[in-house]
Amino acid sequence: MQRVAIVSVVTILTSALGRWPDAAVAWNTGRMYGTPMRARLTDVAVWRNRAYACWPRTDASQPVTLLELPWPETDDEQSLQWKPRRPFHADQQKLYDCSSVQSAISVDLDKFRGHLYVLDGGYDNCQPKVIVYDLKTYKYIQSVELGGLNGSGLTTLVVDARPFKAEMRVYVGDTHSGRIVVLDPDRNIWYMVALHAQNYGGAVIQDYRRPEVNQEVTAECIAVSKLHSSVYLTSMRSHDLYTASFKDLRNITSYVTPSVKDGDVLPVGLRVRWEGVKLGVSSGLYADIQGGLNYVYTRDFVAVR
Repeated sequence: MQRVAIVSVVTILTSALGRWPDAAVAWNTGRMYGTPMRARLTDVAVWRNRAYACWPRTDASQPVTLLELPWPETDDEQSLQWKPRRPFHADQQKLYDCSSVQSAISVDLDKFRGHLYVLDGGYDNCQPKVIVYDLKTYKYIQSVELGGLNGSGLTTLVVDARPFKAEMRVYVGDTHSGRIVVLDPDRNIWYMVALHAQNYGGAVIQDYRRPEVNQEVTAECIAVSKLHSSVYLTSMRSHDLYTASFKDLRNITSYVTPSVKDGDVLPVGLRVRWEGVKLGVSSGLYADIQGGLNYVYTRDFVAVR
């Protein structure tokens, strides 16, 4: 889910077991990282008593892009003495060092293994990539380049851990219409799944007519509900909400031939149907464990479930 930060204090709304808290949670990121930050965070993931936040780089003066923060944030003495672990120090995120994170855009967790996946949009000559950290040992594990993709168009990352099949897939959203980017970290490759929109008539909902069958679906924001076995897709520039079968997506991405290489489009696409419309243009998309779908209505800065 996407959140907003203003000046040196980051303020977010968070969902815990599908319930919204009575008050917002705030971090004084300037104090924690020793430098004032005009920070607009684009994503946050929580692991135990820590939160991991993305602050995409806007210029070379920005010291860090991937933040480790205490969870929950409090004003007690322990919080005042809190320091980020080494992988999240500024000297581990040096600009133009392409082996390091350059511009963190989105994060997600493999909670079975305790791994943090980071979507890095790259910077200058550094290619976009996905970086994996082990949060139990606080060590870098792996990096897979997404060469050929436009880093400025990448928007979100969703981890699909499949422990019973010893598989892992990572879904990457971007502003390009008609596809989902899929990363297979076990094979160090990425490929694309085409999105095929289905049309079930010309119904009108809230004065919005169902899109034409040939309209390309944009997977700019992706949310997975395992409870409903559904994948939800939307754009930050559109009111339309689409859904697809999570089982179908898993089947398509489970049986990929060894001949598939970086950037290939799989021969079988994913059927997507129009679900309806949102209240308006939104930011972020998140399915909670109770099956609710959450997003932020950006015009009024309201969290909608």
